Amino acid sequence: MAGTIFQPLDIVTYETDQPGTADLDKDYVGLVFVEAGQGARTWNNETIAFQTGDLFMHHPDANNCIVPEPGSRLHVIKFRQLLTEAGNHPHVLSFTEEQFRKLEFILYSGQEHQPSLIHLQSDKVSVFALFNVLLTEATHRRSYADSNITLCVLALLNMAARNILESSYVQAMHPLAITHDVLHYINYHIYEPWRLSVQHLAGEFNIEVAAFPDYFRQQYSVPLDQYILRYKIRLADTRLRYTKIPLASIAADLHFDSEDELVTHYKSIEGQWPPR
Repeated sequence: MAGTIFQPLDIVTYETDQPGTADLDKDYVGLVFVEAGQGARTWNNETIAFQTGDLFMHHPDANNCIVPEPGSRLHVIKFRQLLTEAGNHPHVLSFTEEQFRKLEFILYSGQEHQPSLIHLQSDKVSVFALFNVLLTEATHRRSYADSNITLCVLALLNMAARNILESSYVQAMHPLAITHDVLHYINYHIYEPWRLSVQHLAGEFNIEVAAFPDYFRQQYSVPLDQYILRYKIRLADTRLRYTKIPLASIAADLHFDSEDELVTHYKSIEGQWPPR
């Protein structure tokens, strides 16, 4: 029983032979892969169709429902709430800081309304192969299975992040594509303050330094520094709710000067004290 409680990565397969709803509870963040079949899912009351090869997120705070058609086969990687305690328990899959940061980026990338996180055709083929290895290792549990599972999950997260950063879908379909590129860049590099300066961002996106603050404010009706602060608080909230990382460590990771500074900003933005 203890192994289940502290298991940060849980891989579950859903196969349907008749109409019904996939039973996805709300105590975890999940990565869902459609190996075969099709169906529809809801995201906060919006209906989004899915088909073979799609990869999408399950968010515990949203109104989610997944309804696969008969003959469908879905796999869900469940990232459990207590994942950060895994390092203190033997025979439990590890979940690294790098993986968690990739998961955060994907979770808040604004892709929840898209059919799939994967748009690049070459990566769609790779995702199928990675899930095949992942399921084989999880089923047979041979030597180095945990290490191989961890590497497969990291590769999947890397591919999803790459598709968000480099997606031709965003470039082709969104009228403010360059702005979305800026936001994705900021979100992806949120732990690297030197990449978030006006000077660096202006140079990265070929915009005059003096014009960049006004450009950013005009596009999103918020100053750059406020956007960065609000995104950091959103990440802090996720860590406070779904991990056991100490508040002081969260503050340091997000480059706040102190735990008190993080708490003050959290209270100002969220209107309440941090959940713990």
